[in-house]
Amino acid sequence: MLPALAGANLIYGMGMLELGMTWSHAQLMIDNDIVTMIKRAIQGIDVTDDTMALDIIKQAHEIKDFLHQRHTVKFMREQSRPKLIDRTTRGTWEAKGGKDLTEVAREEAKRIIKAHQPEPLSDDVKKILREIVKSAEKEKGVTV
Repeated sequence: MLPALAGANLIYGMGMLELGMTWSHAQLMIDNDIVTMIKRAIQGIDVTDDTMALDIIKQAHEIKDFLHQRHTVKFMREQSRPKLIDRTTRGTWEAKGGKDLTEVAREEAKRIIKAHQPEPLSDDVKKILREIVKSAEKEKGVTV
């Protein structure tokens, strides 16, 4: 978070474990959620009458309930929308199977991999790649 706040825009090591010696699709999904939250945080917060909601704060204070206010739900969702984290109550989470973050991330990675349909390379790109390979073969004295 601190490098992002300081202006860094390079993220290294997503999906890596054990100092980069191991790769994990599940970790990549978790890291993606983290980066998404960091990117949202560095956008900042709009300060308007609607976002400040002083009247709603007063009402919620009187009834001692902020979480059930529509305004709270609306702006909380706007501030943070992780795909993997289950924001329901513990009972609801358990009723849905009680999967931990790694399980959810692993399932999401499998879903993406299964559904992914790569776009075919254009003939021009294929030609350029063949030329690069031929040049490398000639330079290194090998045939692929």
